[in-house]
Amino acid sequence: MSKQETVHRYININQVDPLRDAAHDRNLRYDSLGRRLRDEVLVVLAIDLGLRADELRGLKRSMFRLDVEEVQIPGRIQKDYPHEDLSPGNVTMRLDPYGHFGTKRLLSSYFNSEWYKERSTDYVFPTRQSEQMTTESMRNTIETLADYADVTVHRTDGEPASASELHPHALRHSLANYMLANEDTRLVDVRNRLRHRSVSTTERVYDHFQRR
Repeated sequence: MSKQETVHRYININQVDPLRDAAHDRNLRYDSLGRRLRDEVLVVLAIDLGLRADELRGLKRSMFRLDVEEVQIPGRIQKDYPHEDLSPGNVTMRLDPYGHFGTKRLLSSYFNSEWYKERSTDYVFPTRQSEQMTTESMRNTIETLADYADVTVHRTDGEPASASELHPHALRHSLANYMLANEDTRLVDVRNRLRHRSVSTTERVYDHFQRR
């Protein structure tokens, strides 16, 4: 890997459950079940949907159709394409297409929790003081869970990585890594899940995963 290439962090799919468990460990979380569910939902949606932190922050309950296990991500909360006049459009995504996370069931439990109902907001990730977590708070939450669970984080340059290097965008990279590890996955499948402007963007960003 040349010095000019961006270094990505990622985890293998078997490291997701320790992160989820950490959100419910009472030695780490002394808060209500609802907040523990919120932090678990943050982990699951970040890797299931491959959303960026700003996109996660903008999610609303009304965007989800749990009866058909879908979510509509509006273009207005998605990252604009760099150097392009066009902006992303609305996209409908299937929840948990690989059957790993039980996303529908988790979201149903979370949305029906007393803690979430008491927030009286449509946003998926509220706090006690605000309708939305900040991106910094999301990053801190993921880092705390990863450090507590002592998950194994990988770097694309092969250098050692600490658990505290995990963050929401690294979970997006983790989804790409998982998809590309399947020989039947096409680049266009990854492009569609991550909502890149073009397949060439996907190929450029994840060339290091394809080489492994």
